[in-house]
Amino acid sequence: MEFSTSISQFDTSYNFNAINEYNKFLKDNSSFKFDETTPTDFELALENASKSFPVRDKHDPVGIGNFADKMGNSLISGLNSVNNMKIEADRMQEDIAMGGPTSIHDAMIAAEKASLSMQMATQIRNRLISAYTDITGMAI
Repeated sequence: MEFSTSISQFDTSYNFNAINEYNKFLKDNSSFKFDETTPTDFELALENASKSFPVRDKHDPVGIGNFADKMGNSLISGLNSVNNMKIEADRMQEDIAMGGPTSIHDAMIAAEKASLSMQMATQIRNRLISAYTDITGMAI
């Protein structure tokens, strides 16, 4: 039995450029671009629901129409808070690295707060997605 260490029968006819061409096509394709100025289907559904089925109680005389705005504003402020905690933790870590007056304990506490707030935001997102899929899966 004879062994060879050279690869003399390697087929070089494969066209690996096709993958690169396909990736360039996908990158340049305008159908993958998201237009942020037009409302999403979910936003339109909430708006239609607020117009069709106004729910009012003594604490909210405007009805469910404000629900989407309040929910969106609370999510935005929560995500901004998470972002600000991460930025502050990064700033403290940079200050320590540069020999600044920030204590290591304060930087570690800020980093842990940022990590916990990110974990909480992720769990909230998971719960919202789960609730959305449950609602869309309901039979009418």
